[in-house]
Amino acid sequence: MPAYTIVTTSAAQGSDAAEVNTLVDDFANESEAVGYARRMADEMLGLAGQLALDFDYSNVAIHEGDLIDEELEPADPSFVGMWVLDEAGAAFVGADEIREDAAEEGDQQ
Repeated sequence: MPAYTIVTTSAAQGSDAAEVNTLVDDFANESEAVGYARRMADEMLGLAGQLALDFDYSNVAIHEGDLIDEELEPADPSFVGMWVLDEAGAAFVGADEIREDAAEEGDQQ
């Protein structure tokens, strides 16, 4: 079973701090890892609703491999995608879309 690293980042509006947690687990395939990350995102949204928090920049990112000791960001080749959380819910953004957006921003500068 391949290992995937899931990184949760929670930041509430009006706060300068963000909480980051990392989990490594084995999954049957990428689809199973994405589904598990979605459940984590839903739990984060539920908790935010109970605490009456508004998210500023919160997500659940997925990376392929056991990378718990790495500094992970979407530009890393291991990046699979992320669930972006906001008041509307969780939306999945794949690695290709993130990289395309980064390339477009680089071209505009």
